Amino acid sequence: MHVSVEAPSKLERRITITVPVEKMTEAYDKQLTKLAKNAKIAGFRPGKAPLNVIKQRYGDSARKEALSEIIQSSLYAAINQEKLNPVGVPAVEPKVVEPNQPLEFVATFEVMPELEGFRFKLETLEKKVASITEADIEKVLEHLRMQHVHWKKVEREAQNKDQVVIDFRGAINGVAFAGGEARDYSLILGSKTMIPGFEEGILGMKTGEDKIIPITFPENYPSKDVAGKVAEFTIKVIAISQPELPELDEAFIKKLGIKTGNLADLQTEIKKNLERELERVVNLKLKNQVFDVLLEQNTIELPHAMIEQEANRIHDEVHPHHGQPHQHTKEEMARFDEIAKRNVALGLLVAEIVKQHTLSVNASRVQDYLAKITAAYEDPAEVMKWYANNKRAQAEIEMHVLEDQVVEKLLEQVQVTHKMVSYNELVNS
Repeated sequence: MHVSVEAPSKLERRITITVPVEKMTEAYDKQLTKLAKNAKIAGFRPGKAPLNVIKQRYGDSARKEALSEIIQSSLYAAINQEKLNPVGVPAVEPKVVEPNQPLEFVATFEVMPELEGFRFKLETLEKKVASITEADIEKVLEHLRMQHVHWKKVEREAQNKDQVVIDFRGAINGVAFAGGEARDYSLILGSKTMIPGFEEGILGMKTGEDKIIPITFPENYPSKDVAGKVAEFTIKVIAISQPELPELDEAFIKKLGIKTGNLADLQTEIKKNLERELERVVNLKLKNQVFDVLLEQNTIELPHAMIEQEANRIHDEVHPHHGQPHQHTKEEMARFDEIAKRNVALGLLVAEIVKQHTLSVNASRVQDYLAKITAAYEDPAEVMKWYANNKRAQAEIEMHVLEDQVVEKLLEQVQVTHKMVSYNELVNS
């Protein structure tokens, strides 16, 4: 077998393989023999038909199978021989096979980029930290009560925290626009779910009242058709309801899953959950800070096949198929591509750092990580069992832990300073 390799670009390889005619004949005869064993041909017992009859009946089929097998095996052997590390599935250019002639075919593919070390230079890094306060716990308690709110209709002016049911229609220069109209729309005033000025314009209105509110869309509004433009919204209030929150009594607290019904026990559980979330966010932000520096200081040419594969994985996570393909927009695809490029580059850099420092996943840290995740569930043992039987989930956790170890290794020579901020600022920034 003769092999020649060309490199049209830094990551692209074009490999030409010539297979001797003897190998082709051997593969063809092998396929014929395999077919002959089970061939059922009229006038002959199964497996007893003469070879010339088998060739006549199955020759084309045997030739195609032999060609496919010889291409696959010789390509694999050539890649190993040339010590190439392909990414994705090689594209094989079809060639016309001449009788009693060597087979020549060409395969093109990308190879993994070869990293020769990495750069990471950083003197200081600011790490944001926070502590859980009584106000943070009270905010969660208020949120829990709002989840079980009862709305009571009232006949008065609309106030902040009221729920209003409205009809509205928006127009720019008298022309309606997509998404600018709704009927019987429920909205909690002060929730900031609408563009600035919309909810504020409803304050003070009464049931049955109509009003026209001029509002300027933000310059960064997702829809470019209306971004930065002034719209007039005609709003009619259908109903106004005020919130009636449940008391933090024993019955309500038990309903939340606290068996004792004790407020102090509920507050303790809330604090534990907030501390778990705080630890997760602090570590994630620190990791992203380090990875941002790593990406900034190391430029890597990335294989298109890896980016495409990662973008598809992200898409499938965001839009599970459920038997129906999701038609994504150009904006979505562009966003997926950017995230994919970052993930692929980081994956290559992390792998290089692991190799340079001979790091390996710390098994005890994996168990600690699992324990923290499962502690948030009602039955931690059952969740732990699920992870034990889910190879993909295990691999993801091991990668998280390995990334943490990489970050720690990179920060060994960095002076890390702490900046105290509020819990709300930290988790929402």
